[in-house]
Amino acid sequence: MGFWRSVFGDNREAGSRTVVGSPEAVEEKDLPYLKDSLRRLRDLQELHHRYKDTAHAQKIREVQEKTKEIHTYLLARKRGHELELFHLQHTDHFLNTFTVIVDAHQQHHAQAATLRRAAARAESVIRKVTPAAFRKDRKEVKAAHQQNREVSQRAFEDITNAKAEVPILAAPQISINTYAKIVYLQEEPSGRLIPNEIGFTSSPEEKSAFVDYVCDRFGIESIAYMGNTMAYIPSTHSSQPAEMAPVIHWNGCPYVLHLEECRLFAVSTFRKGR
Repeated sequence: MGFWRSVFGDNREAGSRTVVGSPEAVEEKDLPYLKDSLRRLRDLQELHHRYKDTAHAQKIREVQEKTKEIHTYLLARKRGHELELFHLQHTDHFLNTFTVIVDAHQQHHAQAATLRRAAARAESVIRKVTPAAFRKDRKEVKAAHQQNREVSQRAFEDITNAKAEVPILAAPQISINTYAKIVYLQEEPSGRLIPNEIGFTSSPEEKSAFVDYVCDRFGIESIAYMGNTMAYIPSTHSSQPAEMAPVIHWNGCPYVLHLEECRLFAVSTFRKGR
């Protein structure tokens, strides 16, 4: 601000100088300068709006007002070319510098907000429990199991009398593919999607990046990547073909991931001799 006042006025408060002349008397040759100058004034106004809740808001406001005074002063004297030089040397530099600063600041807060949302999702999905609290020999656990067995027995008798089939739940066995890689997409802060490959032979760094990606998208943590497998993933379409899908290990069990719909399916890994 001291530099601005030293060039275009003394060190008195902004607004204490009297600007003479009127911008209505602009010649035709100065009209392009007027248009560009007004655009820069609007850009300064927008910049001030972006800084309005910061400690720099008043300084941005003073620059905006001083620039407007210079705009009026030079146009009133039909010095449009000098006005353009002033904007090129000072206003454009000021706008570029402080726009980059506020953009970086907002981008940082956006990334922090994304991390907070991911943490909130993880917190809502993962329940921190103490396994010892659910020991089978505890009275409350025995009572709950007994009640569930009685309910199940009565329901099974009803189904048997109705000659209905009872579905059997079982985790399908899968085999880890040791050579094929699949592509997954990561979103940059700018919104651009970046393709990445992941497979059994990927580097530790690539596997670590994939684990971070899964934790963020699925809202889980403490996982390990095992590899990829071919599987028929349940879908509303009966003709869904088999596809290669990643496999993770989470809470003691392997799961196949459906990346497009963010779904997990419990599986068991095939081992010879079992």
